[in-house]
Amino acid sequence: MPNKEKILVIDDSREMLLVMKHLLLNHGYTPFLAENGLAGLKMVEENNPDLIVLDLNMPIVDGWEVCRQIREKSVVPIIILTAAHVTDEDTVRGLNLGANDYVIKPFNQQVMIARIRSALRWSAKAPDGKLYEDDILSIDVRKREVIKNGENLKLTKKEFALLTALVAESPGIVEHEDLFAKVWDSSYTFDVNYVRIFVGHLRKKLETDPANPCYIHNERGIGYRFERREEEEGAPDLLTSN
Repeated sequence: MPNKEKILVIDDSREMLLVMKHLLLNHGYTPFLAENGLAGLKMVEENNPDLIVLDLNMPIVDGWEVCRQIREKSVVPIIILTAAHVTDEDTVRGLNLGANDYVIKPFNQQVMIARIRSALRWSAKAPDGKLYEDDILSIDVRKREVIKNGENLKLTKKEFALLTALVAESPGIVEHEDLFAKVWDSSYTFDVNYVRIFVGHLRKKLETDPANPCYIHNERGIGYRFERREEEEGAPDLLTSN
């Protein structure tokens, strides 16, 4: 059954717009295409897209300014498209302006679709930006903020992407390869050790006792799952566990 989601692609490359149009149509999405930032901003107002794929380097109105203006009015998920030569500082600038994710050109089409699906799940579960909240932990995708016991956790981009990917699928299991596709770009070759190492880093920041995790659970040989504590009876008892 076709997806109902409307996806707006803003890019000054007609070739890229054509690639994205066919990719989205083939996966059941409804594409809207804009060749520059001004046209893209107009389409946001007129078509109320469910997700935006946004190029950074465009004439007249660049992707940073488009992202900033969209974020003033909407929490619609934004995936930034960056060229391989774009600096990390440029990518971070886009993320700090409110983008949810980024993909480097040229990209693997299955990776792009995985990122789109993940971002749409965030949006469905967090219409106001809050992806998850209990009496200890709060995850806000709009602010890119994770707060535990009132303290703002300093997560890296990959740690934040891992966490939100797991929460978006909760209570389901996210397999190792799916996690890798959501977090690492196409310049990396899949290695399960990347996932395990970064999950370990994330647990050290997130869990009270990383050796006995409350939130991020390992499904041996398969992947990981995020356990929502508000769904457990007696969850407050875990607050005192070490």
